[in-house]
Amino acid sequence: MLVAGALNALADAVRDAGSAGAPGTLAVDQAAEAQAEDGQSAETVPAADPVLRVAGLRVSVHGGRAEAVHGVSFEVGRGEIVGLVGESGSGKTLTCRSVTGLLAPGCARSGGSVELLGGADTEPVDLTALDRAGWNAVRGPRIGIVFQDPASYLNPSIPVGRQLVEALRAHTELSKAQARARALELFGSVGLREPETVYAQYPHELSGGMAQRVLIAIAISGDPELLIADEATSALDVLVQAEVLDLLRSLVRERGLALLLVTHDLGVVAELCDRVLVFDAGRIVEQGSAAQVVGAPAHPRTKRLLDAALVWQPGFEDVHSELIGAAS
Repeated sequence: MLVAGALNALADAVRDAGSAGAPGTLAVDQAAEAQAEDGQSAETVPAADPVLRVAGLRVSVHGGRAEAVHGVSFEVGRGEIVGLVGESGSGKTLTCRSVTGLLAPGCARSGGSVELLGGADTEPVDLTALDRAGWNAVRGPRIGIVFQDPASYLNPSIPVGRQLVEALRAHTELSKAQARARALELFGSVGLREPETVYAQYPHELSGGMAQRVLIAIAISGDPELLIADEATSALDVLVQAEVLDLLRSLVRERGLALLLVTHDLGVVAELCDRVLVFDAGRIVEQGSAAQVVGAPAHPRTKRLLDAALVWQPGFEDVHSELIGAAS
């Protein structure tokens, strides 16, 4: 069902790799290079109840001829929303693809570890050691993924309800009738007002916001511990984007999910995230609470992202003013 989506994910990673590995790009910020000889330029903040732990992650591109991610370390805790923010080519997408096992050909993890930590009913998993069967057991049941463009990840020739049923039956032992009933429940839980109608519709019959909600329903269908949203709202208009952000926030709070949000949009980070990691030239150059990072940025790259958000995003100035007050 999602073969086309996986191929598109790989293509996205190739584009990011090409940008991150281009000559001269890896040394965009020489001050950041000098700031941490081990490659980690911002002190790692431990999560209270970690679900995901990334330690010293390095990613090579162009068949190992260049390194695009340099010793990145961070954790994401249960019930926590952590944002990876940076410009195109900053390394945030390659970091995300390393967590999901969707690095493109020519890209590879060249160092470090990525662990999905166990909970009350689950065991820890070394994500760097998984083969295809191992990933099939993790993606869906333990890691849910929401990508940017629903049209690229939903099969245009199959009603979306059937696609959700397929995902449910792949992750559970539900019968077809049970899966259909559960699909209707999930459609309702993500804010689709007429689940029966949506169930029978094809992707092209849905608005962008509705299609993104369908993808979110598929992503949470396996009851995962970790949800990864990769530019999940960037193609939506402002009002629909706000609705989807509210949905993601409520899912985290209600289900105790850990959410890793990948975006270039500091406004989205300010609205949604508990903690923010700012990427530049393959490194984390600043991290802290949203109030700290957005309200009182310390690194030049963060300040440039903030300046762009203030210019291009209507209403962000009010949010920024509130965060300045919270940071002071």
